Amino acid sequence: MSATQTNEVFLPRRGSRVSSVKSPQVVRSTVADSWRWLWRDVLMRIIPMGAVPFIYIALLHQPLAFLGLTLHDVPQQIVIGLSVGIGLSAFAILYRMFIVGPWFRWPTPGDQVLQSAFYLLINAPVEELFFRGFLLEVITYWTHSLLLGWLISTAAYTLYHKLGKWNWRSVGGVGLAGIVFSLVYLLPAGPHTLLAVIIVHGFTTSGFLSWGDEVLYQRWKYRQSRTKVYNKE
Repeated sequence: MSATQTNEVFLPRRGSRVSSVKSPQVVRSTVADSWRWLWRDVLMRIIPMGAVPFIYIALLHQPLAFLGLTLHDVPQQIVIGLSVGIGLSAFAILYRMFIVGPWFRWPTPGDQVLQSAFYLLINAPVEELFFRGFLLEVITYWTHSLLLGWLISTAAYTLYHKLGKWNWRSVGGVGLAGIVFSLVYLLPAGPHTLLAVIIVHGFTTSGFLSWGDEVLYQRWKYRQSRTKVYNKE
């Protein structure tokens, strides 16, 4: 299957064999392809990041609420999460298409389910627990400065994506999303809670990394159909 080989792919762990809107054929992403990087990601990143906040509160005898693990105003949190999340997901797809680049790998239905479940139910909760629930709160607690906590946690969240060898255009989008995530976490009245920002984060990441593939494939399919019509004429 003909495809593009490029070193500019925004997420190298998925490989450099991708399609673009100009490719004659489409590269598929299967469950086996995603599982190949996903299980390593869980062991090397997700589990350590998820464990650190709980180790901290256990050592310092802090309540779960310190990490934003509360059920405060759940209906409001769900409404905020869905409304902001859907909008930010659309923005993430457009940012990927027009800023990051036209490369994609079209997921099979099973792979789309696997990726979406990972981003919504595992990746988003763990990253928000670490960067907003833990890092932001710890820095704010020890420095008595919410501004400093916000700045450092947002910068850390943005730059840590370079560890995954994301290109700077992708990291720039992460930075914009990180600002919104922090606002969703900090602005609602009452005690801080992670529910809304987890929903927003999950939708945004899914839009950028998995649903965006489907949109780019549909764009590719439309262009292919237009090309065939033009050639017949």
